[in-house]
Amino acid sequence: MEVAEELKGRGLSSEGLAWVFLAGLVFVHVALALLLFDPKPFVGGDNAGYMILAESIETGQGYRDIHIPGAPRHGQYPPVYPAVLAIAAALGGGLITFKILSAVFTSGSLIFLFLLARRRLSLEGALAVVAPFAVSSVLLYYSHWVLSEALFVVLTLIALWASERLSDGKRWLALSLGFALLAYLTRLAGLPLVLALLVVLASKRKWRELAAAGSGALAVVLGWWSWGRLAAAEGAQVYSSNFLLLDPYDPELGMIGPGGLLARVIYNTRLYAIEVLPESLVGVTPGFVALLAAFVVALLLIALALVAWVRGIRGGHVLELFLFFYVALIVLWPEAWTDRRFLLPVLPVVFLLGASGLQWCLDFLRVRRAAWSLAVYGAILVLLAVPSMVVSIGYSQRCMQIFQQGDQFACYPGPWRAFAEVAEWVRDNIPEDAIVVGRKPRLIYLFSGRRGDVYPFTTQDEEMLAFLDGVQADYVLVVPVSRTTYQYMLPVILSVPERFEVVYEIDDGRTIPSYVLKYYPEGDSPVVPQAEG
Repeated sequence: MEVAEELKGRGLSSEGLAWVFLAGLVFVHVALALLLFDPKPFVGGDNAGYMILAESIETGQGYRDIHIPGAPRHGQYPPVYPAVLAIAAALGGGLITFKILSAVFTSGSLIFLFLLARRRLSLEGALAVVAPFAVSSVLLYYSHWVLSEALFVVLTLIALWASERLSDGKRWLALSLGFALLAYLTRLAGLPLVLALLVVLASKRKWRELAAAGSGALAVVLGWWSWGRLAAAEGAQVYSSNFLLLDPYDPELGMIGPGGLLARVIYNTRLYAIEVLPESLVGVTPGFVALLAAFVVALLLIALALVAWVRGIRGGHVLELFLFFYVALIVLWPEAWTDRRFLLPVLPVVFLLGASGLQWCLDFLRVRRAAWSLAVYGAILVLLAVPSMVVSIGYSQRCMQIFQQGDQFACYPGPWRAFAEVAEWVRDNIPEDAIVVGRKPRLIYLFSGRRGDVYPFTTQDEEMLAFLDGVQADYVLVVPVSRTTYQYMLPVILSVPERFEVVYEIDDGRTIPSYVLKYYPEGDSPVVPQAEG
């Protein structure tokens, strides 16, 4: 308070003061992002996919999976984020530059969240919404990975901010729709945002605007859908092919039925409410007391957000409709993919609606000092994140110290360290034109530069061998980073051992051994190489 009074005494307005505090929150976010920074590649595989697509664009090969033999069209990830990476690569950027871009996007999301919250709350209330998002463990987690989440969040918040000003002129509709479509072309989960905008225009009977916006949206959506059909015809994976599977990692279980879909909705709703949201508030390494507190606060936050949502949905606002459509999407998504990353885009919306709901409840109860109450609201959410944040920073700094001492795989889990070491051996010891089959082929390409594909998820030996022959596989990797390797690939290796030969092995006694196997098509006489360990 003394600092605030000092600044006011120097002639700084309340609005200017709020921007000073916002700048401070951005600074804190950037500082925390630096403390949590991880220079290594993410091991999920999606990051490698984005960088491969960026390489394809930047080198003039089109939008293709150049890590797969034949370089087929890519139909899974929309092109905006890879295009951003391609521009950065063309300007001389690499992995670290890509990671810095993520921090830029997460920092930008704080500014547009403030602008969005300011449309509904006081200056103090807007800052109380931004503060917990600035220190959110899930936002900070994606501030240093080469993944589309950070870009998607900032695009979504820009579109929502502009949608709050639809009554101020057509330029705001154009701005909102433009960024909503960019969000859609960054992640297909942006479709609920586009749909919400069109529904609001229809509910307000703005037929001309609806026709123009609907035509533009339809052109973009159909354009990407058509590209996806072409890619699928070449064998590319598309999200729609997994949506109705009982388990995307076990397609032999078949398609989900109406009863299974209802069970999925119930399961995901429960999981997001009592596990994913509390973890997003408190982080992933909390003690029991912190986790219990986060659980209680999460339920209260949901209740307050629902109060504001019910009031807002009646007013025909894009934000509330987007939240409804988006939540419907993620609870329908396969359970295997339920994760904090899917909650991230709506987490700031929940914070905003929670503050709005609290403000309405206080007004209804005729409680004074609402600004003070909103400050407490923000402070509680911030304090929940602190204990886990301290632990995470300590761990990250130890890993960074080890990394700076020369261990480029510092703090990778044992199986992923083995994966990286196997891929490096492949890079240094097998021909550049060799085809390598294994789990995470995009990461194999990132680490080794060797093309290949993932094995099919089938228990039929004939299908697996036909696939290996079809892609003209030269080597197969067996590394314990996924159960699917042991579920689908290993039984084939054991059933026809004469077709496979170990050329490299890692067995440090701390994890399941890893192997590079030379594959021999039927009829070929194996030439036994000198095994290396």
